[in-house]
Amino acid sequence: MMKNLIYLFFLSSIFLSSCETEIDTIAEYKDITVVYGLLNPNETDHYIRITKAFSGEGNANDMANDANNFYYADGEISVTIDEYDASGVFKKSFSLSRIDVNSIVPPIPKDDGTFDNSQNILYKFTEPNIKQDYTYKLKIVNNTLEKEITAETTIANNPTLANQVQFEKGSIKLANINGTYLTHSFTIKPSFNTGRVKVNFIFNYTEHYTNLTNQNKQVKISLGEQKTTSTEGGEVLVYTIEGSNLFSALQNNIPVTVANLKSRSISNATLEIIAAGTDLSTYISVNEPSTSVNQTKPEFTNLTNALGVFSSRNTTLIYSPSFLTQSTPEPESLYGFYDDGQVNYDNNTLKALLSMGLEFCNPRNEPITLPVPPPAPRCETVIDTAYWYTINPN
Repeated sequence: MMKNLIYLFFLSSIFLSSCETEIDTIAEYKDITVVYGLLNPNETDHYIRITKAFSGEGNANDMANDANNFYYADGEISVTIDEYDASGVFKKSFSLSRIDVNSIVPPIPKDDGTFDNSQNILYKFTEPNIKQDYTYKLKIVNNTLEKEITAETTIANNPTLANQVQFEKGSIKLANINGTYLTHSFTIKPSFNTGRVKVNFIFNYTEHYTNLTNQNKQVKISLGEQKTTSTEGGEVLVYTIEGSNLFSALQNNIPVTVANLKSRSISNATLEIIAAGTDLSTYISVNEPSTSVNQTKPEFTNLTNALGVFSSRNTTLIYSPSFLTQSTPEPESLYGFYDDGQVNYDNNTLKALLSMGLEFCNPRNEPITLPVPPPAPRCETVIDTAYWYTINPN
């Protein structure tokens, strides 16, 4: 009977997603380790997924339902990450702990699929200060087989918005005076050690309820991802949002009717820029679907004695300047305004938003005339006054 060699593997297009692959083979089983880990300088808790291939005769799905087949037992492997500065000088070492993240608060669930989900074993270390110019070296030692696995990564540096004027008050123009949709572009500069950049446009708003409570919410719209041509940074990548896409996304994601809803206020937009490390970018490229007649793909891993990828990603949020100037903006800065209730949408775009029938109120002190009556109510008159003046200075 043919044996089934199976491994659990997690593939990413910058965000985590899962992939399960089955390989039929008659070769004798050997230990094959599969590693997936991304370090992010904007996070404090860092997780590495380490699983193994397994083989056996019989139904592959039945074997995949037993987590002991693809997770290493507690104590079977030792995992460390060493930190080196830009000059290659050793700074510190981190010892990773084996954790079932299904049991932490909040849990980190594994994606549904063929493999058993009753456990989600990851290897964790805590470090709030991952440094962008440093190198991090992973070592996994199989204590039973005396096998050593190694990999290293540099950290993708912070991307930037090339021109802040593109995000200042009144700068985002996605509808004209007649309500015709427009496009708006953002120029992004990747920095060192970056292989590709993904950008999301985030529409922020707040729901205000009749019991005087409120809840901040978001609608996220992907502007796509692009590969860089150099790992040295400095090039300019252009991302565009279509007005039609924004308004369609809002219509599809914001319900017209919500229990106890009194009004919604529109806030400044933000950009989420996700930079992928160079090895992660290569790994994604190799695993993209082939569009050629030749479906044979090269294999890529930056680990010795293992499959997978150990790399980095860097998530940066670009905030519109507001009357608050914290280095790390608080919610009031994200959901706040400039003088006179102005946001970073221009008046024509704001008018189109107020005309959608989604209970948006007008944040401006001056009236915004809508194409059909009645005009949108002033935010100051329909939401809690004390809250309003914490986010609107004038």
